[in-house]
Amino acid sequence: MIWGLAARRAAFDMKEAVRALSALLLFVLVAGFPHSLRAAPFNGSYEGIGNAAGMSLTLSQVEKRVVGSMVFSGGATYTLNGEREAAASGTAQGALSLRNGEAGRSGEAGAFFHIEERPLGLQLLFIPATANGEPDLAQSNEFSFLKRGVRPTLTEEARPRYKPAPGEPVDILVFLDGFRGWSPDDTARLFAGLPETQRALILLYDHATAELMWRLCEAAPEEGTLEDRRLADMEERQQLGCEQYLPLVERAKASGLFPEFLRRSQFQLELIRATVLCDRGETGAARCADVSALGAPLILRWRRADAIMRELAGQSAVPEWEEEAASSDAVPVMKPGEEAQDASAADAVAEEALPGALNAPVPLLRPGGEKDMVSDFEPDAPPLAAEVETKAEAVKDHRLPLARP
Repeated sequence: MIWGLAARRAAFDMKEAVRALSALLLFVLVAGFPHSLRAAPFNGSYEGIGNAAGMSLTLSQVEKRVVGSMVFSGGATYTLNGEREAAASGTAQGALSLRNGEAGRSGEAGAFFHIEERPLGLQLLFIPATANGEPDLAQSNEFSFLKRGVRPTLTEEARPRYKPAPGEPVDILVFLDGFRGWSPDDTARLFAGLPETQRALILLYDHATAELMWRLCEAAPEEGTLEDRRLADMEERQQLGCEQYLPLVERAKASGLFPEFLRRSQFQLELIRATVLCDRGETGAARCADVSALGAPLILRWRRADAIMRELAGQSAVPEWEEEAASSDAVPVMKPGEEAQDASAADAVAEEALPGALNAPVPLLRPGGEKDMVSDFEPDAPPLAAEVETKAEAVKDHRLPLARP
């Protein structure tokens, strides 16, 4: 009995000794490595996601002070000035003031912010100020930001449902029919595997190219890969990078006109499909003439992808930097008679190369088919916003090429 009590007391003393030793080791770790228990500083650039799409945020922390700037999608820029609440906490708060005097006096506190860290970025609570300069929590908004350069790994439940794509290179008809259901990575891979002539055919049509560039930019191919080179070629042709294009796409999506863009893109994709079938001799000559008559005006009126997205978003179709460059360029002044001489010389060259071409309509019409050459995209077509309700229902069920009466 006595031996049993002694053994139990010895075991109890051993447990207490282990606990004391663990506490001592924890104290030594905290004292020796104080920074290891602190949260990472607020430093770096962030991009808005979800309802914050198109926004950007830049933060810098020096000791406890946190400063930076936040740019809204509309262009309004706020300066952040606050501090971290505690070294070990992942939160900071402070005041926001508009730059350049966009509202009230420049530097005036127009809002307040509260930041909380997230695994891949941060959450910012934007709190407007009342007339008395007090926080108006009832009008506050939350914005999510992703650390620039970080690509989130979605859970299986949140991952978009993509259709399985072929592992080997595909024919252009298979690509046209399937890329809208494939993941951006598969779309970029299979587009890169198309022959040069087939890729060039797609790039002749502006809306189809704009949709394809959007999906390739979302894929963000690894640098140096074939997919990256194909995307770089497209960016060079568009004179536009993905970092400028994707925010424009998000604004276009929010405009409510994006379904109209997809409808127009589908119209052009059908023209591409019909052109391929005609080239392979699988379609009658009369129907191929219809396809040519519909496609030629669209190719001649090709526009850059950013202009299309700006129109959808209700912005100027020409970027500001291009408008400034155009206004600064000197306009050449022609002397009297020079314009007529140049036109006559050009006509003579064209007539020598293609006899009779000057008097022929472009594209050439099928005999007796003048009344059949009806396109949804007329030269004097109004902006998308004005024609959505009147034209969308009339053409959405038609596939091309159209049958001849």
